[in-house]
This record gives sequence, structure tokens and C-alpha cells, in this order.
Amino acid sequence: MTELRVGIIGCGLIGRSHATGLRSAPGARIVAVHDLDVDRATRLAEEFSPLGPEAVMAGPDEVMAAVDAVYVCTWTSAHPALVADAASAGLAVFCEKPLAKTFDQAREMTAAVAMAGVVNQVGLVLRHSPAFRLLRAMIRRPEVGPIMNVVFRDDQYLPTQGMYGSTWRGDVDKAGGGALLEHSIHDLDLLEWLIGPIADVSARMGAVHGLPGIDDQATVTLTAQSGAQAALVSVWHDVLTRPSQRRVEVFAGKGYFSLEGDWHGPVGYDIAETELGPPNADRLEGHGLVDRCRELGLSGFQPDADFVSSALDRRPASPDFRLALEAHRLADAAYRSAASGGVTIATPPLRSP
Repeated sequence: MTELRVGIIGCGLIGRSHATGLRSAPGARIVAVHDLDVDRATRLAEEFSPLGPEAVMAGPDEVMAAVDAVYVCTWTSAHPALVADAASAGLAVFCEKPLAKTFDQAREMTAAVAMAGVVNQVGLVLRHSPAFRLLRAMIRRPEVGPIMNVVFRDDQYLPTQGMYGSTWRGDVDKAGGGALLEHSIHDLDLLEWLIGPIADVSARMGAVHGLPGIDDQATVTLTAQSGAQAALVSVWHDVLTRPSQRRVEVFAGKGYFSLEGDWHGPVGYDIAETELGPPNADRLEGHGLVDRCRELGLSGFQPDADFVSSALDRRPASPDFRLALEAHRLADAAYRSAASGGVTIATPPLRSP
């Protein structure tokens, strides 16, 4: 296969973001789109599909009948059924995060794509970020010593407004949860990626916006099997000048590292003198950060291109449903901890679905 016929179900902000990524993905051709808002689907098709409005389909079934791979970019509660249909049809499937409203649903989805043997990837796109890839490579250098502590702050304005305009994120029946599940599932995934398997979790949550079942603040403490500790603060506020913002600080035995900006930094570091060299400090961002990544052999910064190439070659994609299920495991433990007053919840390794 040299061309991948792609369908997009859900043509909102995230669907358009992936359509933009697919535009520069070799071999991808968007041939079918669907959204409950036909005008929105039509606008996406006119901009990104060579078929124009003819790519607009009446429903998900019609999309899946016309494609080799499908992007599921709907609200969260619709994900499980659409993924099940895609797996049954033998389609490569890219599902936006979170996979589902509940851990059990996410587990069932992971089992479904595994049993069908289809290429699968999840929208935990920050694993493709040059900034996070550089941070991970630097904190794992042996000369900096063991990772001791991570301070991770994630804030954005409540996404029912502004450029997000996702009113469904205020509806727990469609979203399943708030800031932690819908947004900081990214952060839970990144933390385990940075510091290794998580042994236990405790959490406190709150909701000041009065949306039933929608948390808008969470403080989560995680302990890795290595003994490293992490503190995650996730907030949805109403400061419309602050869309998604992250700041990460990592303390190691012989080094301090910081990250601001999800994709191109800056990433800073301050490494003490060690037996392998003198003190070393720098701050990298933009092209300089990407150049340093290339020097270190780090690549793969385009998640949609990676998915397309995986689907064309019929090889595993990453991050896949199995990895996303780990993040759901941590989110589930955090919600259970908060519901129990912040007790510590052990998070034993998952068995393969």
C-alpha cells in the first residue's frame, strides 16, 4: 500500500488539528469526514480533502466503508463504539485522548484493537514533542544521578469557551470527567514516561465552576517504583489569555531541569560538576532545541506522519492503546483517591489485555 485513505469522525478543533498534520504526512489522503454539524464537516473537507464536499459522509459507517484508517475525534463517550466498529472492520485507528470515560471501557477498547490486530495510536501527542523528548533524554543521563522529584503544573482556561468551544466538556455524560481526565491524561502519561512505572497515587480535587461531575482543579502526588516523587497540579480557570500552559521542573541528584512550552520549549538545565565533566548549564528553545534533539538522535516529532507510516507499513504505532491504558490506570487511581479523601492508592502493573 502506497496511499492511505483516511477518514475523520469529528471535525472540531482536534479533528482540524489532525487534518493539518495529515496534510504533511506522506501517503495520507483524506477521503471521508463526518460531523454532527454538517457545515463544520464541509469546511474541513473543502480545506483538507482533494474530494472537497464530496468527502462529507452522512454517518460514521459511511466513513469507515470508504477508508483504510480512521481518526476518532468525537466527544469521549462516543469513542468506545466507534473504535469497536473500526477494529471489526480491520481499520487502522487513531483515537483521541482520553480513550473513554472509565478505565474499564478503556481496557475493553485496548483488548478490542489487540484482538483485531489493527494498527492503533492515541492522541497523547506530547510524547512526540521535541521539548519533552529532549527533557526525557537529559534527565536520563547517568551523570545527573537519580531523579528525585518532579513538579508539574498544567493550567488552561475552561475549554467550554474561547478557541476550544467544547461545550460538551461541561457535560459529564459526554466527557466522563474534567481537568484531570480530559486534559491532564497527557500529564499522567508524560510523568510515567519521564520517571518510570508509578507505584502509588494520591489526589485531591475540586470544582469551582459548578459543573456536575467536572473537576476543574486537581493535585496529584505520584511515587515511582524507583522512589522518585512527582506532584501534578492541574487547573481549569477563566483567564482567557492563558490557553494550555505547562511548566515542568525536574530535580536529580546532580542536575536541575525545566521545561516551559509544550512543543518548542524553552528547556533549561543546570548540571553540577561530575566525574564525567565540569558544570554545564544552558537554555534551549525553537530551532536550537530541535537541533540539539537531532544531535542526540531524537526524531519523530509529527504524530500524524508516524501514524500514517505505521499504517502503510502495517507495523505497531506509538503511543498505542496499551500505553494509553497505563495513563487511564493512573487517572482512575487518582479519582478513587480523591473520592476517599486523598488516601494512597497502589497502582500495580497491568496485565496485557
